[in-house]
Amino acid sequence: MHPRASATALIGRRLDQPELRRFLAAMGASPHGQWGLRALTLVAVYERPDLRISVASYDAAKAAVTTARQLPNPTLSLAPSFNATQAFPSPIKIGPVISFLVSNLGARAAGIAAARDRQLAARTLVAAAAWRERSSVRNALLALWQDERIATIKARAAGYAESASRLISQRVMSGMLGETARASAAEAADRARLDAAKAQIRIDTDRTRLAAAVGMPVAALRNVRLDFAAFAHPVPPAHLAALTRTALVTRPSVVAAYARYRAADASLRKAIDQQFPGFRIGPGYHYDQGANKFILALSLPLPILNQNQGPIAEARARRRGAAAAFDLAQARVLHQIDTAEAALHGSGRVAREAQLLLATARQREHQAVEAYRAGATGRLRMVEAERRTTLVREQALTADAQRLRALAALADALHHPIFRESHI
Repeated sequence: MHPRASATALIGRRLDQPELRRFLAAMGASPHGQWGLRALTLVAVYERPDLRISVASYDAAKAAVTTARQLPNPTLSLAPSFNATQAFPSPIKIGPVISFLVSNLGARAAGIAAARDRQLAARTLVAAAAWRERSSVRNALLALWQDERIATIKARAAGYAESASRLISQRVMSGMLGETARASAAEAADRARLDAAKAQIRIDTDRTRLAAAVGMPVAALRNVRLDFAAFAHPVPPAHLAALTRTALVTRPSVVAAYARYRAADASLRKAIDQQFPGFRIGPGYHYDQGANKFILALSLPLPILNQNQGPIAEARARRRGAAAAFDLAQARVLHQIDTAEAALHGSGRVAREAQLLLATARQREHQAVEAYRAGATGRLRMVEAERRTTLVREQALTADAQRLRALAALADALHHPIFRESHI
C-alpha cells in the first residue's frame, strides 16, 4: 500500500468497475440502469473501509482465542561444568533438563472462555458496522429524494410567482393597481427564485453526501440514475412491542455488551484461580564425572506474600463496569426506540393534517381554474390559487419527509428493515 497509489485508486473509483460488478452479481444485486438502496449499500460494503476495520478487529479477537488455547512451550536447560581439580574418571558434568509448565486448569479454561466472549463481541460489532453502512446510505439517498422533490415544487412556485408578478405589473400599468402591489409581487418572485436556487444547492450537497456514504468520489454519481422505490411504500413495524423486546436482546450493541460482561466474568474467575499458580516439572539427565544421573526437578511458587488479590480486585471492578455498560446499552436502545416512536406518531399526525390542507388547497385551485375558464375571474386569481397549492404541497412534502425520517430512526433503533425494495 502506498499513499499516492491509494489516492489515485480512490479518485478513479466508478460504479462500473469490473470487480465491483462481479461482487454485486455474487450478492444477487445487478442493477440495470438504476441504482437503488440495496445495490448502493452493497457498494458501500465493498468500497468503504469501516466494515473491513470491524472484520479486522474480529479476526484479531479470533486469533486471541488461538492464543488462549495454546500450551506453553517447554524450556530446555543446559548447565555444563568442568571440575579442574578432579580429572578422573571425568572432570565434565553436563546434561539437559526440560521443564514443563503445568498451569492451573481452571485459570486456563477461564482465559479461553474470556477470549471466546471477546470474539463474540467483535463478531456482533461487524453486524453493527454493516447496519451503519445501510443506515448511512439510506439517509443520504432519502435526503436526496426528498430535496429533489422539494426543488421541483420550489421551481414550480417560482414560475407561478413570476407569472403573478407579470400580471400585477400589467394591472399597474393599466392603472388598476398601485405601484406598491408591483413591488411586493416582484419581491415575492425574487424570493421564490432564491428559494429554488437554494434547493438546487441542497441537491448538490446531497449527492456529495451520498457519494461519501457509498465510498465513491462524487464524479462517480454523475449521470447515474437512482432508484427511490424503497421510499415509496415503507412498511412500518406491525408489532412494535414484540420488536422492542427483541431489540433489547438481539441488538448488536446489547449482544456485544453482554459478551464483554461474560468476558469480564471469565477474567475474574481466571484471576481467582491464579491464587494457586501452576508449577514446573523438569525431567532431565546428567552425566556427572563418569556417573549417569537422572533428575526430576519440581518448582512451585509459594503464595505467601500475595494471593493475587490485586488482579482479583481489578477483575471485579472491570466486571462491575461491564455489568453497568450492559445496562446502559439496553437503556440506550429503549430510549432510541421510544424517541423514534414518539417522533413517528407526532410526524404522522402532522403529515395527515398537511394532506387535509393540501386537499382543501387543491379544491380551491380547481374552483379558481373553473371560474377562470368560465370567465368569472381573471388569470391572476387562478395563478395565485395555483401558487398557494404549490406552497401547501411543499408543506405536505416536508411533513412527509419528517415522517420518513422518523421511520428511518425507528428502523435504526430496532435494527428492523422498514424501507424495502420490491425489485433489485
